[in-house]
Amino acid sequence: MHFKKHLNFKSLRETIQEKFALIPDTRAANKQNKLTDVLLSGFAMMYVQSPSLLDFQRKMEAAKQRNNLRSMFNVSQIPTDTGMRKIIDSVDAETAFRPIHKEIFMRLQRGKHFEQYQIFPGKYLLDVDGMQYFKSHDINCTKCLTRGKKGQKYYCHQSLQGAIVHPNIRQVIPVMPEEICAQDGDSKEDCEIKAFMRFIDKFRNDHDKLGIIINCDALYATTPVIKKIHEHKANYIFRVKDAMHKTLHNNLAGIEKSKTHATSAKKNKLVIEWVNNIELYKATKEMTNYLEAVELIPQKDGTNEAQYIGKWITDIKITDDNAKTILAAARARWHIENQCFNNLKNQGYNIEHNYGHGPNLCYNFYNFILLAFAIHQIHQLTDNLFHKLRACYGRLASLWNDMKALINYLYFDGMEEMWLYMINNYNSANSTG
Repeated sequence: MHFKKHLNFKSLRETIQEKFALIPDTRAANKQNKLTDVLLSGFAMMYVQSPSLLDFQRKMEAAKQRNNLRSMFNVSQIPTDTGMRKIIDSVDAETAFRPIHKEIFMRLQRGKHFEQYQIFPGKYLLDVDGMQYFKSHDINCTKCLTRGKKGQKYYCHQSLQGAIVHPNIRQVIPVMPEEICAQDGDSKEDCEIKAFMRFIDKFRNDHDKLGIIINCDALYATTPVIKKIHEHKANYIFRVKDAMHKTLHNNLAGIEKSKTHATSAKKNKLVIEWVNNIELYKATKEMTNYLEAVELIPQKDGTNEAQYIGKWITDIKITDDNAKTILAAARARWHIENQCFNNLKNQGYNIEHNYGHGPNLCYNFYNFILLAFAIHQIHQLTDNLFHKLRACYGRLASLWNDMKALINYLYFDGMEEMWLYMINNYNSANSTG
C-alpha cells in the first residue's frame, strides 16, 4: 500500500483545523480563547482517549514552556475545562462536523482506498442504525428524548449513525450522523425513522453520485422508507420478521423458491433461497424481492439441523450469480454494531460517558468521539507508519493506552514523532543483538 500524504495524521489534522476555522464566532471581541483552539482541544481529548488531557498539557506547559496540544494539534492556547464546555455547547454540530466528514470521504475516494468497499461494481453498502449515548433519570435538556414506560421514564440522547462497510473489511467508514432529538416546530417525539428521512436527504446532498445500498434492520422495511430511498436513486437490503411483515409472510406460503448453496464461515453448508417480485404490503402494493438462508449444522447421528440465518428483502433482483453476495451484504449489517458501536462503547472511546450536558454539548462530544474514531480507522486503512506501529501491539487497546500515557508525560514535536518513538522502543526492547 502506497503512502498517501493527504491521509496522514498531520494532513488530516490540518483539514480539521481549516474546517473549524470557517465556523462563525459570534462571541464578544474580548474572548479569551479562539474557537478553533477550543474545538481542536475537544478533538484532541477524544483522539488520545484522555478526558484529562488538557490538565496534563497545562502542567507540561508550566514546567517546560511547551506542550503536545500545541505541537501535535496546533492549539495555541489551552482552554479551561469549564470554558471549553460552554463554548462547545454553543456550536452547531452540522456546521462544525459535516464539512469534515465530507472532505475525509473525498480524500479516501481520491486515494483509491474507497474502491475496495464496493459490494457490487459502483455500489457501496451503507449500514444505518440508531444508538443511545446518554441516559439519565434526572439530568435533561431541551434536546433530550423521553423514553421508558410509565413510572420508569428516563431522559436520553440518541443518534442515527451510518457507516460504509464491507463484509470482508474490519475497518468501517463512519459518515455524518443525524441527531434524534426534539425538532423545532414539531410537537411529536422524534424517532429513528424520522431521523432516517433527514439523514438520507443530507447524505445524498453530500454524495449525490455515490451508488449506495442502504442496509438496515426490520424497522425500516416499510413503504415510506423504500420510497424515500428510491427517491434518492439508492437500493436497499432490509431484514424482515414474520410478525412485522404478515402480508409478505402469507404470500410466501406455498411458493416454490429458487435455490443455491454456499459454505459458511464454520465450513457448514448454507442453503440460500429467494423469490423475486413478491408483494410486501397489500395496502400499498409495494413489490420487493425476498431472500432467506439456513445453515445446516452436522449432528452426531449424521443428520443436519437447519438453523435459520435470517430473512431479508431487497430491490436488487436476485439471481444465481448474486445471491451469495446479497446474503454477505445483508449479514454485514452487524458491522455497524460490532465494528462501530461496540468499539465506541468498549474500546476506550467511552461514547456513553457524560462529558457535560447541554442542548448541543452532548451531541458535539459524540461527534468529537466519532471523528477521532474515523481518523483512527483511516490510519488503519492507509498509513504505513501506523501499520508499523500497529504491528508492535497485539491488542489495539494496548496501543491507545501507551499513546495516552506518553502524550501526558513526554513531549514530542508531532504525532508521527511519537509513533516513531514507540516503534523504536519496541524494536530496542525486542532486539536480540
